[in-house]
Amino acid sequence: MEKNLIVAIALSVAVLVLYNIFVLNRQIIPPQVEEEKFPEVRKMPGVAQVPVEEKTPSVRRVEEFTLENNQLRIVVSSQGGRIKSWYEKKSKRELIKEGTSTLDLYLSLPGGRKIDLNKNIFEPKLKEEGRRISFNWRSEEGLEVVKSLEILPSGYQGFITLELKNFPLGGEYHLLWQKATGRKGEGGEELAFSNGILQQEFKEGVKRDYGREIEWMGIRAKKYLIILASLRPPRGGVFQDTLWGFRDNRIRSQWIVYAGPQSYSELRLANLRIIEMVGQDYQLTGAMKLGIFGHLSVGLQRTLIFFYEHTGNYGLAIIFLTLIIQGVMLPLTFKQYESMQKMNVIQPEVQAVQKKLKGDPKAMQIEMMKIYKKHKINPMGGCLPMLLPFPVIIVLYRSLLDFNFSENPSFLWIKDLGQPNIPLLLALGALMFLQQRISQRVRPGAGQQEGMAKMMQFFPIFIIVILWSLPSGVMLYWFTSTLISLLQNVLIARKRTALRVKS
Repeated sequence: MEKNLIVAIALSVAVLVLYNIFVLNRQIIPPQVEEEKFPEVRKMPGVAQVPVEEKTPSVRRVEEFTLENNQLRIVVSSQGGRIKSWYEKKSKRELIKEGTSTLDLYLSLPGGRKIDLNKNIFEPKLKEEGRRISFNWRSEEGLEVVKSLEILPSGYQGFITLELKNFPLGGEYHLLWQKATGRKGEGGEELAFSNGILQQEFKEGVKRDYGREIEWMGIRAKKYLIILASLRPPRGGVFQDTLWGFRDNRIRSQWIVYAGPQSYSELRLANLRIIEMVGQDYQLTGAMKLGIFGHLSVGLQRTLIFFYEHTGNYGLAIIFLTLIIQGVMLPLTFKQYESMQKMNVIQPEVQAVQKKLKGDPKAMQIEMMKIYKKHKINPMGGCLPMLLPFPVIIVLYRSLLDFNFSENPSFLWIKDLGQPNIPLLLALGALMFLQQRISQRVRPGAGQQEGMAKMMQFFPIFIIVILWSLPSGVMLYWFTSTLISLLQNVLIARKRTALRVKS
């Protein structure tokens, strides 16, 4: 009887342990910052390299600065004011090819003069340590370029501002990102959002050159996205062999770069900030490429957001979402316990057959099937109801694990649902221990399963170890789910006296 329960518990523990070992705790060496090394500058097709003399070239040296928030660690260089490293902390993934830099800036001046600023040394100005930095470059003719990068305390996006002083009329500049993404320089599928319509390289196809209708461009790899969006209509956008991005001529322009996972909640927040700033929906969540489980995960996150929008609190939203899922699974739960009870009732007959036909496995199997048929019992009836909810549980677990609660992170004493919370974890362990004690009283035939009962007493400890470093949003789901299961056990205990096996 308890084999089904053992199988379900073993699967639960295995899924969580393997996920924590191979996904959350992958040991990937973070990017190493090279000292005083000039990366090779790529020439943009059609733009000649015209070096601009620095006033004091022998004095200035390349400096590197780090911007950091909860999700990102970004290394920027004073050489061209470029990004040298864009490192995701959670997935331990580097999105800039090792040994290169990106966020290139090229100037096209009247008269055919073209300037590649990517190997010129900019003067850095830290406006807010760890969050915002500006780089300044000035030519002998008085042309001045200010390039700023700012990140918020949470999220995978950066805000880029370009200011050009004394920029001549008729001039133009290109702000470009490299196509080689990831530490090893893998490529990706080109994306363009133009006139409110998403164009994808491998479906609708993308153009090499766009006009003022372009709103954002990007590269989509297997698990992550890089998107560069203009907050005001630019002059155009381009996809080249090694670079992609925008061209513009405004003396002040603002851009948003998103470089991170294909996460619905993260892209939604980035899109909300764009709507707040420009009043226009850029539909960034459409850039995701989803499989079956991806669609399920997004569906659960949308449901969670729906409850949040009506309650104003993500903690309450998680509780309501858990109630709905447990309600859907309730018939399966009762079916499972009904099957287990029936199996307990026929145990004397089963044991008698096993003892009588111990030396003839084939005959024993035939006789046992006769017993099942006689009592109208499906031997898999107790196992299948346990296995069917597992895909939903795994998807929900993943959805909460990747969710960004920064809009409203607190609930009761929990300051941040995206961070671990020890009191909640200990409360969960205590509740699971209580559930085990009640389950032992509820299940029929518990006296025959003393060894199993003793083993189950250690299950809460396993859960505490597994969930120790996970977001408290996941813990809150587990706590609510466990509380509901405890109440179900009480209801089943009252109902089981009414269940009878038909002879």
